[in-house]
Amino acid sequence: MLRWLATAVIGLLLFVVLWIPSTGVGRRSSEAAVRSEAAGAIPTVGAAMPEFELVTLDDERFRLADLRGQRVLITFERSVDW
Repeated sequence: MLRWLATAVIGLLLFVVLWIPSTGVGRRSSEAAVRSEAAGAIPTVGAAMPEFELVTLDDERFRLADLRGQRVLITFERSVDW
């Protein structure tokens, strides 16, 4: 009985994995489309960053101005659930 249940669950998961990419939830834009949407919004290397403010997990404000005079590397990564 347990073996049949496990087989059914695995089959269902396989169906979901194959079905989700064809839906709007699983569809991703091409890299070129993403870059064209962000044209002009991305600063060039060596250019001054525009001022921005972030909120930390502790609800504290973090501003770029706090790091003036230091080298800063900011990376943004695409999340799996995007």
